[in-house]
Amino acid sequence: MAGIKIKYTKTERARQKKVLKVSERMLPLFEAMEKSLMATVNTISERIEKIREQIERNRKIATPWVAVMSDSWVDMNEFISVNEIITRPVDVAGVRVKQFESVDFKLIPIRDDAPLWLDDAISLMQEQLQLLAEIECLKEQIYLLEEELLDVRARIKLFENRLIPNAKIAIRKIGQKLQDDERLTIATAKVVKTSKLQEVSV
Repeated sequence: MAGIKIKYTKTERARQKKVLKVSERMLPLFEAMEKSLMATVNTISERIEKIREQIERNRKIATPWVAVMSDSWVDMNEFISVNEIITRPVDVAGVRVKQFESVDFKLIPIRDDAPLWLDDAISLMQEQLQLLAEIECLKEQIYLLEEELLDVRARIKLFENRLIPNAKIAIRKIGQKLQDDERLTIATAKVVKTSKLQEVSV
């Protein structure tokens, strides 16, 4: 409350009580949002880790081909490329994000004289590219969720450290001042009454 001037009126006390009531009602909602966002970020992080494990498994599967591919005249990039990464907007923990759907590939027909392993290599490359695209979408989701998380935490701090304690202090100080004023008014009235009685008796 340092540096904040308080109006010692019943209207101000009523306003501060309303601020306190709203703040105490909103705080648990933002705390629940924080927990939901954190849980969602953790779930997405776990999904990314699983995808990375799958990518690594695929790399191990492709290891026997690497030497063959490097010695071959075949250039994989001639046969497969990405046209578009397809996503759709969804709400995740109250945040609008893009959810990965699929990858639209441009595939060139394989010639008859192509190596026998090329079909399998292209299929595996498709899977790897889809997994990498999904990771990028999930990373973007985490970024947006963490941005929202920062905002939610700032609001929680505002309620916990400023709005609620300041309202409580204001209500207490205004209440004390109003009580003091009431006592002073009663005391003054008694003095005036006593003085008048004394004047009459004289």
